[in-house]
Amino acid sequence: MNETTTISPATITEKLAWLELRYWKFGQDDTLADHLYDLYEFDNEGFMTPQPRRDPLTGETKGLMVLGGSGNGKTALLKRTLRADPVLREFKIDEGGNTLFITVPPEATIKKLAEIILQMTGYAKVDSKLRAADAWEIARHRFGLVGITTVVIDECHHILRPGPGRDVLAAIQSLKHIMQSEHGVALVIAGVPTLRDAILSEPSGETYRRFSELRLSRIRPGSIAARRFGQNFMKSAQMLGVQVRAEDALADRILFAEHGQVGKSVALAKEILRNAVTRQREALSLEYAERVFRKSKPDLEMTPFHAAAWDAVKSELEAIGWGQ
Repeated sequence: MNETTTISPATITEKLAWLELRYWKFGQDDTLADHLYDLYEFDNEGFMTPQPRRDPLTGETKGLMVLGGSGNGKTALLKRTLRADPVLREFKIDEGGNTLFITVPPEATIKKLAEIILQMTGYAKVDSKLRAADAWEIARHRFGLVGITTVVIDECHHILRPGPGRDVLAAIQSLKHIMQSEHGVALVIAGVPTLRDAILSEPSGETYRRFSELRLSRIRPGSIAARRFGQNFMKSAQMLGVQVRAEDALADRILFAEHGQVGKSVALAKEILRNAVTRQREALSLEYAERVFRKSKPDLEMTPFHAAAWDAVKSELEAIGWGQ
């Protein structure tokens, strides 16, 4: 059962599966799509092709840097784009595809990232003695060999952290070389705001100027995104057969609890709904929502789900410095 179905799930198993797959839109999808359009060629019918745009003089491709705080929904947004876009097909060894999606492990070095790319593209055996520069040369060649035209590097800030055995400048230049090589690809990198700061540390600034930027902001109270969050929450509850009282302002309380961070807010909202489904509750209440929230925040004296009018609860929490 996919996220676009109009048939309400009936059993607990069906409901949980539906909830897990349900993707909540806040308008960021359209913004990301607009940025992606700038990275590719278009055909005569006006449709985007998988072929990266190249500079007519240098032959270089273009890059996009997606920035947002931890828990702000970068990964979900990027993966959703791959699932929904008919042009960008995620590469898998046995299935092909033109887009390689990589999540960088926290302790990865630039050499380790090259090794991950080689493994993901079916390179038989990576020699542990291989130099980082040589590993990257092979990796760039693999892009052309297996038909990859787009590379998405999520959590990219991990390879740009300074420390023993870590060459930040070489890591930055490796990103630039991806767009400069014969088999250059459209490059999308995503990470926390320090990713931008790290790339700007290159004295020449050559790598930074090759990227456009998309900053993912938090959901602000009263914004269009906040309204869409509430609509998603209520629609999901309805599909799951769970009643929600409008006067409880649960969606506003969830956003306030997670400081408007997209990923964390969606995760909390879904966990509250999941709790209602698995406990077979016909209606949500502030008490139940608070129980779920306190499982991860047990030491709080007062939470946004306190059983009182939302305006009064919000005012009291702000008075005691909530979120500061």
